[in-house]
Amino acid sequence: MENNISLLVGLKNNLDYSKNFYHTTRAIYPEVEIVFVSYGSTDGTHEWLDSLNDPYLIYYYSGEQKTFSDTFNKCAELATKDYVAYAHNDMILAPGFVESLEQLIAEDTVITYTTIEPPIFAGHERPGKIIKDFGDDIESQDIPGLYSFANELQQTNKLNGESSDLTFFLCAFRKVLLEIGGLDPLYNPMFCEDDDLILRLKLRGLKTIVSHNAVCYHFVSKTSRSSEEYKDRTKLIEENSNRNFTRKWSFLNSSSVKKKYDFGFILKNGTDDLLRKIEPFCTNVYTDHDAVNYILGEQPNTAFDLKTRIRPSHAEKSNDILIYVDGNRFTDDAYNAFRYLNEIITRRANKKLSFFEKLIGKSNFKFKRANLTIEIKQLRSLEHTLINRL
Repeated sequence: MENNISLLVGLKNNLDYSKNFYHTTRAIYPEVEIVFVSYGSTDGTHEWLDSLNDPYLIYYYSGEQKTFSDTFNKCAELATKDYVAYAHNDMILAPGFVESLEQLIAEDTVITYTTIEPPIFAGHERPGKIIKDFGDDIESQDIPGLYSFANELQQTNKLNGESSDLTFFLCAFRKVLLEIGGLDPLYNPMFCEDDDLILRLKLRGLKTIVSHNAVCYHFVSKTSRSSEEYKDRTKLIEENSNRNFTRKWSFLNSSSVKKKYDFGFILKNGTDDLLRKIEPFCTNVYTDHDAVNYILGEQPNTAFDLKTRIRPSHAEKSNDILIYVDGNRFTDDAYNAFRYLNEIITRRANKKLSFFEKLIGKSNFKFKRANLTIEIKQLRSLEHTLINRL
């Protein structure tokens, strides 16, 4: 084993799971670098970290409250190995995990590793996910059963790595993660930062593969959705995170067309409710509606300056694409059009414009969709400007 991978683990309370991850990992990898970072833990996590006498452990803690992204970005900053793997403390690594990753690591490659999970989110499919129950908490964990099953997988899988989509459970060249700014703290305290990072890694042009033999067991959401701290706020946190993803990229997380456009919405007869529906999709909204109450209510949920995004109707409009909206004629069809504006415009432009016209950015055409008038003044996709987090 080359031992050139650091395991990055963000901590926030859940001390029993942190101890379990540490001791089960050290039982099979006594000299692999582990990097623990904790912001705001209050359950003895920081004291436990200080008690560890481990030359292959790097740790940092602070009483500050920080985002999930800040925590893992600090881990990457502190790591000393060329490659890093994101992990959660509610995991158990199986023997062969690091060795299987080392077979695949390369500067131009991002690897998703295999997670075995109990049937909690069985319907939620993702690359490298296997549903098999080896316990849903520490008390019921079946480590010998896990190790035996992982060994069977490794003996059966003739191909360790193949092209695949990515998940948070990834291993990458540390320098690349540092260069693009790591995870984005826009998503406060969490959710969507992994989708954001994966999109940026793909835009950078990295190869993406899944390792079938780098296997771990994941108890699922012990540090997030189901944790004592977040379980009563999960729905609201997730909603705000999705809205901020759309504000940043101008499209839904689920969109099949990953193109960011510079949208200006010209809204008359607006309301706070209508602003809530359409504002995340824009670069700017120009409206005759008094948006003070909307801004006061929504600003705590985002790092975007809503006073800059929402402008009076008479302000100069310099956006590439203008969408004219009449609140008195706003229908469900119009709302659905907003949700898929980038797809609608991309497909219409592909039909309307020649290859050469698209190449030189020529556009200047209008069309109507669901009571909306859409004016393309310049067709530019801007998603590549977001690869590096500023």
